[in-house]
Amino acid sequence: MLVLAFLTSLTMHLLLFAYSLLKDLIALEMQLTYAETGFVFSISFLTLAALRIPWGFVIDKLGVRVSAGLALTLLGLFGFLRGFAINYESLLVFQFFMGVGFAAVMPCLPKLAALLFPREKTSFPIGVSISGFAIGDVIALIGTPQLLKLLNGWRNVFQVYGAWALILTALWWFFSRKLGEGYGSKQPSQEHSDILGKDLAALFRNRQVWLLSGLYFSACACYDTLFIWLPSILVEETASNSVEFITLMLPLGFFAASFVVGALSDKFGLRKPFILFLGLVAGPAIYFTGTFREPIVWFFVFLAGFCTIGGLTLVLAIPVELPQTRVLVGSAVGLITSFGNLGSFFMPTLVGYLRDVTGSFFWGLFSLSLLGESMFIMGLPLTETGRKKR
Repeated sequence: MLVLAFLTSLTMHLLLFAYSLLKDLIALEMQLTYAETGFVFSISFLTLAALRIPWGFVIDKLGVRVSAGLALTLLGLFGFLRGFAINYESLLVFQFFMGVGFAAVMPCLPKLAALLFPREKTSFPIGVSISGFAIGDVIALIGTPQLLKLLNGWRNVFQVYGAWALILTALWWFFSRKLGEGYGSKQPSQEHSDILGKDLAALFRNRQVWLLSGLYFSACACYDTLFIWLPSILVEETASNSVEFITLMLPLGFFAASFVVGALSDKFGLRKPFILFLGLVAGPAIYFTGTFREPIVWFFVFLAGFCTIGGLTLVLAIPVELPQTRVLVGSAVGLITSFGNLGSFFMPTLVGYLRDVTGSFFWGLFSLSLLGESMFIMGLPLTETGRKKR
């Protein structure tokens, strides 16, 4: 199941971030501003943010198998239809509905880990699952330019990626049937008393949920916005000639953090110290991605990816461990990521707008660095949930 989860997260980011390499061609053809170009990317996150909470309840009720299968079906269908977009409006529509499928993926991953592993050891399998996001980013960066040359058109690239998502959908439905229809719908615990996770209103009142939501907001906003705009930032601010390879360090940092941070956190039995350290380093690392030149900029791009996603890995593990949220993990993660992904909706458009207004990416990059540093501040009042909690 972890292999299928890995491929699902890979496909989600492949579909999402291939746009980063195609946006200039699309903007040129459709005569888009920087803000409109950023909004095409952001629109999927509007649907995602709106539907994560409903998807969380669906996942808890129907299980991972059915929910992930429905999500993959939507990803494949609308990812494929993007290749037939005739104008800005139709592209926005397809991106919007692709976000419906995106919304289900993240709540499925902690839910699956909670069912397969002891809750004190969930951060590593969650890291393995979300590492597919990083590989999807890498394939998007390396494969998209090659496919573009081979297929001669951004629409054809979207069609190929959408076709792969439809193939994965068929594989999911076929192989996951062994799990049975009830798989994923059972609860990791049947506790009913003093478990606030069963009540959505109680989740909204829970301080830890909002701290986790804020951490998720910052981590995703920084990573997603950097990924979409970093190639342009590198060209304008550092005059780099190795844009694609430097940008590749961002998902490589993501990939490394997916395994290293979760494994170390599980080994030491602590979550909070790792979140604080990663948050402290994230802000300067993000700022330096647009101020230093080669070769040192390679390191800071890697570090930005490592710090943001390292923190996110632990944010996804904590709801499995908190007594207030562990019964309905899908619902809790749905709430956390619903609010959290608003950052991925607003920030790419904001950075594009600031570029339109000021003629520079400096203020956009500075805003991202402040957002990254906020991870440290929000981590301070966070409750420790590791096995060595005091």
